[in-house]
Amino acid sequence: MFLKSMKVVVTGSLGNVSKPLAKQLVEKGHSVTVISSKKEKQRDIEALGAHAAIGSVEDLDFLVSIFNGADAVYVMVPPRYDVADPRAYYAGLGRKYADAIEQTGVKRVVHMSSVGAHLAKGTGVIAGLYDNEHTLNEKLLEKGVSLVHLRPVSFYTNFFHHIETIKAMGVIGANYGGDDKLRGVSLRYR
Repeated sequence: MFLKSMKVVVTGSLGNVSKPLAKQLVEKGHSVTVISSKKEKQRDIEALGAHAAIGSVEDLDFLVSIFNGADAVYVMVPPRYDVADPRAYYAGLGRKYADAIEQTGVKRVVHMSSVGAHLAKGTGVIAGLYDNEHTLNEKLLEKGVSLVHLRPVSFYTNFFHHIETIKAMGVIGANYGGDDKLRGVSLRYR
């Protein structure tokens, strides 16, 4: 519970976590800025009562300009499927977040990580979140930043990526075994 109105920056545009988070923060009276790389999202962001910051989280100068004066930031790595080295992409973005937070003096940070991010290898792209956690810890904790890493399991909404395959072939085309038990988390939208 926040005692006063805060200035909060939310990365992740209008994603599965960022949109309901921004909405709830606005409803509680906080000044919220949502970062999106897509200009066409501006109207939807503003409809939530938040400020839209259109730019790339891969641009350190942009991050610094948006994080400046914030009381808290929520950071996550937007997925990119076009990069040759996903772990390097994740790790690089984690360093940019840490640098921007350090340069602007933000004191409260929530980092969306993932289940498995405690492992340095054997987890695919999630190993990039291992790198992020360590970078954020090393750069920020000694400076007195309150830092929380969230490690949820997969979101049920991730199954939406399989809709076309299900429609076309009647299957989920992924590396799940027939007896595998998958855990998922769902967000409540109000």
